[in-house]
Amino acid sequence: MKLAIIGLGNMGQTILEGILNNNILAAEDIAAADKKFAAADFALKNKYPEIHFTSDNKEAVFEADYVILAVKPQIFSQVLEEIKALSADKLIISIAAGIKREFIEAKLSQNSRVVRVMPNTPALVGEGMSALSFADDLAEKERLFVKKVFKAFGRIIEVKEEQMDAVTALSGSGPAFVYLFIEALSDAGVLKGLDRQTALKLAAQTLKGGAEMVLESQKHPAELKDMVTSPGGTTIAGVASLEESGFRSAVIKAVSAAAERSEELGK
Repeated sequence: MKLAIIGLGNMGQTILEGILNNNILAAEDIAAADKKFAAADFALKNKYPEIHFTSDNKEAVFEADYVILAVKPQIFSQVLEEIKALSADKLIISIAAGIKREFIEAKLSQNSRVVRVMPNTPALVGEGMSALSFADDLAEKERLFVKKVFKAFGRIIEVKEEQMDAVTALSGSGPAFVYLFIEALSDAGVLKGLDRQTALKLAAQTLKGGAEMVLESQKHPAELKDMVTSPGGTTIAGVASLEESGFRSAVIKAVSAAAERSEELGK
């Protein structure tokens, strides 16, 4: 089995290292293409000498059975055009936001198969959330390979193609919203007398711990919130303030705006 990865930005490198660190494929079975390959400071070629690195997308794809497209939506069509003639009988795995499977299939050979995946940036620290959208006729061994790759740096979930814009907005863009909340929490801590590093550590660990409570306890967030919220206490005073400021509404509007932008990118 041969794999090509096109695009070695943060996510492309994360996918590559997840595959190697979990022994999913041997380095000599991987080709990776990126225009940065020719740069003197391109460290990956020294770190993984067995990988076939190239700046030519067609060269990387030539012998591959699986191709992961980890390039930005703005150059996605250009890359599809480059590899079209070589895409027959290959499984194409796209992580591009907003780009529909139907669009990708139309740009490639009729015999190619397409999987859409929406990972997010916490994958860089092994805590990613990746949503996978498979075509109904995809072979089980192909599904298992894709699942194994994206489990290598976090959790996975299967969704329908028509749900991918919502996924992109929620878990793809969501980390940015979380970082804003962490920053705001730490700013509040500083306002009330904490030093910046202490406030930031308290805020970040609180978010991380709260997320683990949701995932591990399988309780509804409202139930977990009620466990913290004592009658007449400090927490309910803060919750009331958030509600008065339209916190829920602001978050819902942010995700909706991101989803609409994802839809625009796919047109």
